[in-house]
Amino acid sequence: MGLERVRVVLVRPQHAGNVGAAARAMKNMGLERLVLVAPQHWDPAQATTMAVHAADVLARLRRAESLAEAIADCGLVVGTSGRATATQLGALSPRTLAPEIVAASATNDVALVFGPEDHGLSNDDLARCQRVVSIPTADAYGSLNLAQAVLVCAYEFLLAAAADGGTAAAAPTGAAAHGGGGTRTLAASERLELMYAKLETALRAIGFLHRDNATPMMRALRRTLGRAALDEQEAAVFLGLARQIAWVATARDKALVEGKAPER
Repeated sequence: MGLERVRVVLVRPQHAGNVGAAARAMKNMGLERLVLVAPQHWDPAQATTMAVHAADVLARLRRAESLAEAIADCGLVVGTSGRATATQLGALSPRTLAPEIVAASATNDVALVFGPEDHGLSNDDLARCQRVVSIPTADAYGSLNLAQAVLVCAYEFLLAAAADGGTAAAAPTGAAAHGGGGTRTLAASERLELMYAKLETALRAIGFLHRDNATPMMRALRRTLGRAALDEQEAAVFLGLARQIAWVATARDKALVEGKAPER
């Protein structure tokens, strides 16, 4: 199995040279799809110089205005984080997560997302990711250059793909395959974002979410459902749930206005 459906997404990269070096790392490990989200101080010539023999990766890169645009059609989105708090997000090492990513890429577009060089992905960026990867480092100095981080992750994906040998693409779907996608087609990020928006609106309508708890509660909900690796049918169930909650809330509010007790 190849890695043709795995894309590397660099969010607000600050140095064109790092983008070029990341492209070189990608080509070393068999990744070809590069997406830049709102790059800062973009200099194609500098990027090409650092890319060395990976100029073709740069030539095919796609630019996006937002992370949402860059990952809209992806069934699995993996964010990267070097924060000490990454474990609270369920972060796993590239080696641990690589087999799941390779399996999911059999039938889904997969995005591996890196943040700006100075502070990485924001909390809002990470909230859009179903999985989080964190690269283990020595305690003395844990900060990695962007291209180094891309290389480490891509290396583990290459090894996992070689070990898989196409078995994930041929494996039957089922409970064992559910967590990582297997041959299942997962709900696209754009569809999941619609689901989360509808759920948040509905949960606010019934008072479950309010000003003080909405952000942490929605992040917890995103992490929980992200680990479930929802397919399109499952996402539709939650969309239906959100519509029903919103309908009940509207009926309740109407009854209160009219001075009637809501039906149970």
